[in-house]
Amino acid sequence: MEEAAAAAMLQVLFETLKNEVSLVRGFRNEAKQLTQNLDMIQKFLSDAEMGSIPGEAVKKWLTDLGDVGFDADNVLDEIKYHQLSKQSKAMMANKPMKQKVLSYFSCCLHISRARSMAHRIQQINGNLGVINQRAADLGLVGRLAAAVPTLPDVACETESFSLDPIFIGRDEMKSEIVEQLTACIKTDVRISILAVVGMGGSGKTTLTREVFNSLKDENRFGSHIWVHVSRNFDPLILFNKILKRLTSPSQVEIGDKEGVLKELEDVLKNKTYLLILDDIWNESVLTWEQFFHPLLRVSSIKGNAIVITTRSMDVASIMDPLRTHELKMLSDEDCWSIIKEKTFGKENVPSELEATGTKIAEKCKGLPLAASVVGGVLLCDKSEERWHSIKENWLSRYEGNDIEQILKFSFDNLSLPSLKKCFAYCSIFPKGYKFKPQTLIEYWMGEGFLKADESSDMESMGEKFIHVLLRNSLLQIAERDVYGNLESYVMHDLLHDLAASVLRGSFKEDEITQVRYMFLEEYSTAVLKTNEKYLRTLLSVYHQNDNMFSNFECLHVLAFRGWSVLSSDINKVDLSSEIKKLIHLRVLDIDVLPIEYLPEWIGELFHLQTLRACNRKLKKLPSTLKKLRNLRHLYIKNDVELFAEIGLLTSLRTLKFFRVGDKNGYKIEELGSLNCLKGKLEIDNLERVRNKEEAEKAKLSNKPKLLVLYLGWQTGREGETTNDENVLEGLQPPSRLEKLVIKGFGGKRFPSWARNMEVDNGLSFNKLVFITLSDCSESEEIPMFGRLPNLKCLGLYRLRNVKSINSSFYGSVNDETRTVFPALEKLVLDTLRKLRVLKGIESVDASAVSVFPRLQHLMIDNCGVLTSFPTHFWSSLKHLSFRRIDSYKPLADIFQTKLMLLTELCIAGIDDVESLPDWLFYSNPNLSKLTIWKCSNLREIPDGVGTLSSLKEFRISECPNLKRIGDLGVQQSQESLRSLTRLEIITCKALLYLPCEMIGSSLERLELEDLSSLENLPEIIARLLKSPCLSYLTITGVPQFMTTCFVEIPPPLSSLKWLNIDASVGGLMETVNGMLQGCSSLTQLYLKGMESWENLPESIQYVTTLYYLSLENFGMEELPEWLGNLSSLGWLNIQNCKKLRHLPSMDAMRRLTKLNTLVMEGCPEICLVEEASDAADSQWPNISHIPNIYIDGRRIGEFEYLFLVCISEN
Repeated sequence: MEEAAAAAMLQVLFETLKNEVSLVRGFRNEAKQLTQNLDMIQKFLSDAEMGSIPGEAVKKWLTDLGDVGFDADNVLDEIKYHQLSKQSKAMMANKPMKQKVLSYFSCCLHISRARSMAHRIQQINGNLGVINQRAADLGLVGRLAAAVPTLPDVACETESFSLDPIFIGRDEMKSEIVEQLTACIKTDVRISILAVVGMGGSGKTTLTREVFNSLKDENRFGSHIWVHVSRNFDPLILFNKILKRLTSPSQVEIGDKEGVLKELEDVLKNKTYLLILDDIWNESVLTWEQFFHPLLRVSSIKGNAIVITTRSMDVASIMDPLRTHELKMLSDEDCWSIIKEKTFGKENVPSELEATGTKIAEKCKGLPLAASVVGGVLLCDKSEERWHSIKENWLSRYEGNDIEQILKFSFDNLSLPSLKKCFAYCSIFPKGYKFKPQTLIEYWMGEGFLKADESSDMESMGEKFIHVLLRNSLLQIAERDVYGNLESYVMHDLLHDLAASVLRGSFKEDEITQVRYMFLEEYSTAVLKTNEKYLRTLLSVYHQNDNMFSNFECLHVLAFRGWSVLSSDINKVDLSSEIKKLIHLRVLDIDVLPIEYLPEWIGELFHLQTLRACNRKLKKLPSTLKKLRNLRHLYIKNDVELFAEIGLLTSLRTLKFFRVGDKNGYKIEELGSLNCLKGKLEIDNLERVRNKEEAEKAKLSNKPKLLVLYLGWQTGREGETTNDENVLEGLQPPSRLEKLVIKGFGGKRFPSWARNMEVDNGLSFNKLVFITLSDCSESEEIPMFGRLPNLKCLGLYRLRNVKSINSSFYGSVNDETRTVFPALEKLVLDTLRKLRVLKGIESVDASAVSVFPRLQHLMIDNCGVLTSFPTHFWSSLKHLSFRRIDSYKPLADIFQTKLMLLTELCIAGIDDVESLPDWLFYSNPNLSKLTIWKCSNLREIPDGVGTLSSLKEFRISECPNLKRIGDLGVQQSQESLRSLTRLEIITCKALLYLPCEMIGSSLERLELEDLSSLENLPEIIARLLKSPCLSYLTITGVPQFMTTCFVEIPPPLSSLKWLNIDASVGGLMETVNGMLQGCSSLTQLYLKGMESWENLPESIQYVTTLYYLSLENFGMEELPEWLGNLSSLGWLNIQNCKKLRHLPSMDAMRRLTKLNTLVMEGCPEICLVEEASDAADSQWPNISHIPNIYIDGRRIGEFEYLFLVCISEN
């Protein structure tokens, strides 16, 4: 297979060379001879790809052929570069004398260069002639390629098949691991370890990803971290990777272990975490301990967990896991289920394929990766003959174990050599690396792997390639964004090994010559110097100095990961001028480099296709960029100043931001020639466009690949804005637009194309999914959106002149139209301050019309004068938010529909609501989040709260007249609110009684604040015995903080990390002491006592996990010596302890080695200076070592202390 794969890789290179030769001008004879040689080479490669003559001689021939091919590519590319340079210089008009003289010398140089190029092509022809003769001597036959291969139709399918890794046969194990990890949170163990062990391809990572996502979705841990480890188990590298996951991908790597551990300690402070260490190979106990023990040290609280995945039981045993889960092989039935789902999705399997398919599934030997990959192959041809052939000739020509044979078989079934090359190129990234699809496509383009055809440009071809690789399970989806769009991909380790074996010129540890593609890592830096003249792709390199790139003459793709400043002027950061000599460069990624201005010479990189410069410091682009006619993708921040005449860059596909200017070269007409733009375009400062005719010059409707369009005017403008209507009329978007945002539009009426968005009006926008109108200050009406068939989200924000939304909003309704807003899922009306009414359908038979049949999210906010809402349409609602509306009537109108699907309900700022419907809770068993806020006349919460078995969050605040929470609606023997994790009742001063049954076994956060009339706090405190998961507890402004049950039985509060207690109104010291006895993980304690308490609660001394301690309103004269036992204490706050004179002794205070900050307020008896009356009273020697000291709001240091002493002595 190796020779065949290598031949396929080279086919891509030599096909590119043939295309390049056809573009060369001025070397007719040399080019003709080169074409003949290339034709013969391709015929020999076709024979080599058949694998007819294996052996080392053919391998050596292929290697030498590759070297000559790359040399030829460089020469032809250099010729094209100089042709582009000549064209650029020809653009200069009215040259001054100096430039004419320079042009003369340039002409002489051109003649000299042409001779040199001709000679180099002759050399290449000679080398190719020798290569051809060697091929004939080896017995290779010049074969014509069979049919021109094409991509399978599957490249375009997206609807009925899942591209995500298929998860079958491991549900029980997933539930078991989730349960075990959840239990770890509640233990006294600082870090618990679980191991998942199984052979390659058995689904370890897929299972662990399912567990990870499940726990992350439920926010079980404070942080969720995924790190791919592989063979290089270096603790420092791992700590840096963890830090990046917790902070930012652009986090600069820290070179010393203690430095990175200090950062980790700060980031992890007071947080639990789940850490996945995927694909561990390390068998050294010492190396593991060098990682684990420091991690243990920086983990500030208990309840953390690590899950490791590995192929080796020996590796797992080194970690001493709490549990080890060994993955067994899947059943043949499960493998067949994976193949069916991969091949047919939700469709039924044809009966004639069923028997053959089950036989093929048996050959997968229980490996889910094998079943998934085979399913991808079978998907491409669902004929009975093809399936039967695969079954009968199963992997007969392949060597290696079962899974290796299957992966090679899948690779061979990729139809195009260029597709195989793109797959192989993915192996240059480290194992486990998540790469972005657009970035990967740009790298493929930069290396010349993608060729446009009649129907697809290079980018579209790249998207098809990625889709095929996903469908064949040769790539896997790693992440999706919040909308479900694919965000990043990853390659399975076994597939990574396969790809690396077929990619010629990638870096391998045992092969450090003629490396052409490299992702720079710590252990591969030695390879740079040896291979700098061969490298075509160099990723993740540090920018070091001006001479670094002097010998990297073949680079096509260059991406930086950081900046290494060697000069004394650290603020002066410039791009190395050596980069301008990289004449083959197609991709330049300087996102991470803090550059303010790009150099003028960047306009000499004539081959450049992609420039990524999204750093925050960049201010302006140089004017020379307009010479880069091949530039297709320009990535910058939206505040970067563009250059004049950007319209000359007619190849541009990506330009996300354009700010309209007043001067020529900056006007909106510059967009007119950029008809290849795709994706997103944001146009700002449209107030500078004078009229419709000028707006039409942007030719937005002629840009069919634009999917997201933002049209913005400056908000808050004063004066005449009627011109906005004409301008917006001229900015008609393309009909395939998916997302439209209009902001700051100052016209009263929207343009005709927006007012009549009908499917059958000739201006169909039937692809629109998302529309936002905001800050359209003069608009009085909302356009007709109701007939848009795919509109899912509609947001109306700050439309200050809209007084009513009429029936025209829904569009025309007739006998043929019985559904309006057929796909709308989310509707937002925010800050429509004059809106009084949202009307319903006005037609003869309105009841027969379906309106908002799929609406799930309805949010109405800050529409103060709204008084009327339609009384139907709302039965599909799941999320309902009604906030800051003066009248309850619109909400009452909605409640005329008996809602039964609610999962989230928020009612806030509605003054005249006194009660809610009796049926509300009984009819919505799936309600998971309930928020009621600032309803000043609300008197009661209806019965049935206890029946909400799915309720996770319940918050009530600032309802001063709320007296009663209704009957829970469940029998006492039943556990109510068993899913409730968060309960907050704040500033409800009239509330008399809180049902204790609301404090359940799942509760994690409880806040009771400013409930001055509550009568049953002792019973609530006693109920905490039922809440072992509680991690956050605040009880302030509530009388009677007391109970006797903790004296004998301390509450099981081992999970508690935050505790805020106000015992100043009728509290008992015994209750506080008893509660603290159960707190073994507490990191923050806020305690307000009584002035009559002359001592601190004794239990505090045993809470050695405390990082923050606040003591307020105590009557003691001195703090106890045992305070020095709180070894984790970093911050001590003492307030309003009016009798306090003495802090702990110097010895006790200096034992607090982590104490960084001391704050004291309202403690008048504390003396910090050596007063004449009693010098021994000065507390300054006890605390002078603390870095940050604040007394009554003022920072005190050594200098301030001396100043105070001087004042005291005078």
